[in-house]
Amino acid sequence: MVAEAVPRAKPGETFLLSECYASIQGESSFVGVPTIFVRLYTCNLRCVWCDSMYAVEGGEFREVSIADLVAEVRRLAGGKGRGPRHGISNVCWTGGEPLLQWRSIAEVVDTLPPSFVHTVETDGEVDLAPFDAAVRPKREDGLVRYIMDVKCPGSGMRANRAFENLRLLRPEDEVKFVLADRRDYEFAQEMLMKHETAAGTILFSPVTAAHKVPQGLDPAALARWILDDRLNVRLQPQVHKYIWPGETRGV
Repeated sequence: MVAEAVPRAKPGETFLLSECYASIQGESSFVGVPTIFVRLYTCNLRCVWCDSMYAVEGGEFREVSIADLVAEVRRLAGGKGRGPRHGISNVCWTGGEPLLQWRSIAEVVDTLPPSFVHTVETDGEVDLAPFDAAVRPKREDGLVRYIMDVKCPGSGMRANRAFENLRLLRPEDEVKFVLADRRDYEFAQEMLMKHETAAGTILFSPVTAAHKVPQGLDPAALARWILDDRLNVRLQPQVHKYIWPGETRGV
């Protein structure tokens, strides 16, 4: 693990924001759904297959106030048409590691209308309990959901706190294993046997070539392993990379 070594936002007042945009969700059970992505800057880990290193290191961020971010999310959410099928009501908090700025996220969650569903993509190695307590009413209503990684050996990182965090998950939450090879697959199976969780969806996501990984895991190979073992998990390729091949930002 690598300690954070960049300027900090003012907790509960500002964000270190890498980018904010509307796109199609390419992962999780929300795959295919129009979503507003809030990508926050910096991370506590350095995964070898990271596909958003610009949000991890290098200083590509701007400090924005909570009010300005709320205004931007509202602007992106609005549709040109009217009626129940217009507008975006899903917000995905990602990074980097978004929960390094959990106090500010909690303020935005509290400020935006209850029609928004917030998903938080977390690496699993930040304690979920403080944020969980700060947004408890909306957690209980299913309006704040975690998509939590458990880091496999192929990431170059080690899962530790994730096993405690698994106990805080609810049926609407999701656990993701990003798999680089057969060893990662076996690791994920073992973790599912050893550690119980209430999370209703388990994602097995094949690594794609990125950062320090020149070649990804063939999704067909992963599909065969899952079928051979009759695992009750969801195979989750990154759909946005099929829609916009070669694009790395704003998708």
